[in-house]
Amino acid sequence: MNEEKKRPMPRKPVPSKNQTEKPQTTNSQLQTETMEVHHHPNVEKKGLKEYILEGLMIFLAVVMGFVAENIREGISENHRAAEFAHSYYEDIKNDTAQLHKLIKFSKHKIAACDSTIASFHLPDSRHNDTIIYSEGQVVTNVYPFHSSSGSYEQIKSSGSLRFFKQKIINLMNEYDLQTKSITAREDIDMKFIIEQAIPFFGTVYNTEVSYDFRFGSTTTHELYVSDRSLITKRLLINKIIAAKLFRMRAMQEYVKLLKISDSVLTELKTEYNLKDE
Repeated sequence: MNEEKKRPMPRKPVPSKNQTEKPQTTNSQLQTETMEVHHHPNVEKKGLKEYILEGLMIFLAVVMGFVAENIREGISENHRAAEFAHSYYEDIKNDTAQLHKLIKFSKHKIAACDSTIASFHLPDSRHNDTIIYSEGQVVTNVYPFHSSSGSYEQIKSSGSLRFFKQKIINLMNEYDLQTKSITAREDIDMKFIIEQAIPFFGTVYNTEVSYDFRFGSTTTHELYVSDRSLITKRLLINKIIAAKLFRMRAMQEYVKLLKISDSVLTELKTEYNLKDE
């Protein structure tokens, strides 16, 4: 027992010099690498001129993009304006042809009114009932104007009026107002013919004969006059004169619209190099 207690304790091995220094070298390298990773390189600072130049380049790029977009929109708007102008030009030409027919019709109706009135001023024994019927039925004829306003309405509704020069816009608006004036006047004329002239003439003359003369030149029906009294004759003359005045006023409106249409066509042809097909 005493011998076991006196036995010396075993010593721990002492590391060699190389083994002791190696971990120190490894730690030093890790610290160096760590420092290198967190090291921020020096950045070259820009001068004021360089900043101004970069700002100017950005500004020019934005401006050029804006200019290019405006040019593109301008080309697109001009193209659409040319298309609308051509369509509107054709509408005005159609209206012009119709107006010339309306003026011709108005002159014929006015002449018929004059012939019928002249016949009524003759003594009863000299009345020519054939003239009264054939010319008198013309008094109740109507021929309304129908404007070709489709292109103009499309231009307005789409906001495309801004594509045109102000002078052309003014003419287009003036033309539209004049067509509305014609429509309003013709409505009065037609109301008078339908509600007053035709019913009254129907009480005096044979409507079958009037129908035959309206759609032909002869009739097989009786050309009677149911009332040849002076008061009836005067009423007939008054109504025929009213119909004549309505037609004369309408013809003045047609002539006025023709003048405006000539100006519109001239401006459109000049601005968009349009030609009659």
